[in-house]
Amino acid sequence: MKKIILSLVIIVFLSLNAVSQTFCETSSYSPNKDLFVNTDRIPNHQYYIDYMPYSFCVKIYVHVIRRDDGTGGQSVSNVNDALGYLDDAYNPYNIFFDLNGIIHYIDDTYLYNSPSSIMNPNNTQYDHQNGIDIYLFDDFVNHPISGNGYGMASGVGDNPTKLMVTGSFGANNEYPLVRSHVLSHEMGHVLNLWHTHHGTVTETGDPDQCPEFVDGSNSDICGDYIIDTPADPGLGFNVDTSTCEWLGSGIDQNGEPYEPDELNLMSYSHPTCLTHITYRQARRVKTAMALVEHLQWVSTYTHSGNPCDPASLNYYPNSADDKLNLDLRNKPNNTYQYYLYDNYSVQILSGESVNVIETINTLTLDEGVYFLHFYDNGELVIKQIVITH
Repeated sequence: MKKIILSLVIIVFLSLNAVSQTFCETSSYSPNKDLFVNTDRIPNHQYYIDYMPYSFCVKIYVHVIRRDDGTGGQSVSNVNDALGYLDDAYNPYNIFFDLNGIIHYIDDTYLYNSPSSIMNPNNTQYDHQNGIDIYLFDDFVNHPISGNGYGMASGVGDNPTKLMVTGSFGANNEYPLVRSHVLSHEMGHVLNLWHTHHGTVTETGDPDQCPEFVDGSNSDICGDYIIDTPADPGLGFNVDTSTCEWLGSGIDQNGEPYEPDELNLMSYSHPTCLTHITYRQARRVKTAMALVEHLQWVSTYTHSGNPCDPASLNYYPNSADDKLNLDLRNKPNNTYQYYLYDNYSVQILSGESVNVIETINTLTLDEGVYFLHFYDNGELVIKQIVITH
């Protein structure tokens, strides 16, 4: 029933908002809103752990949609440029992305001409449960009503974990959105970030939204629910493209003038002005990947370094059925300790191995998400393991 409702929300949202210039058609619905709003507000909340010291690896799958004859879409070079924007936005906070294999080209004229249809909850033929699916269209397929390019995610931290970007921005389509931080913006939604103007600009999907005050006194329960993003009145892309300064004006309910952050990735600033997320936004993203089950399936984290580096620990399969293999043959000669914890931090098993392929029996374990703790030269590495039978 939820998927049917979400489909109707997407259709209605598109029809209501396409008349105005926008590059994001994501609903503000989030199944985890209360968890994250309360976790951020209450330091002794039962789920409060500061995940900022950890490094995260996010597994991604990239699909490029072309016409039946293979024309259109994006080149390999363009895709690499696009992924560079993700790295630029998230790597400063030790959030890394791991492209799984090669770029997947889909030759489907119907899908090419109807980009938003890939987000239909019933259209899952190309989706993956163990990674975020990124669907990229070409620079010329814009919204049929607004005439501009746009992006969309499944919601704010909602499942399935996927997003799409298509078309260009501006009167002459001079700003391709695939190769811009609009891609980073949609990734932010997948990883549990709202628009910075959320609540000030009424959005579908969140019945309890409210406008944030400029003085920040209600920033933990209104706006985007993050205290270090200033109140945003809704920039509406009304910025000077040379200076990125907001050209509008306005006051909040207390009569205080707005001073928004025109460079924040989750704002409706001009695509060329988007540059960064804040510390608290990054913390929200990391907390989401650590606590939300469907985001646990697409990410791993360690205490340091880049967990996307395959040299750190080679393990397979994931998902595991009756066994999990740790391939330690290429690591320095040593004895390595490992522990497996369930989703409630209860230790399930432990062991040690020298430089061989160590096989861990998982046949008797219940299905679900587990955490492999592996000590590498005294450094604790944590990997999320999925058990399915």
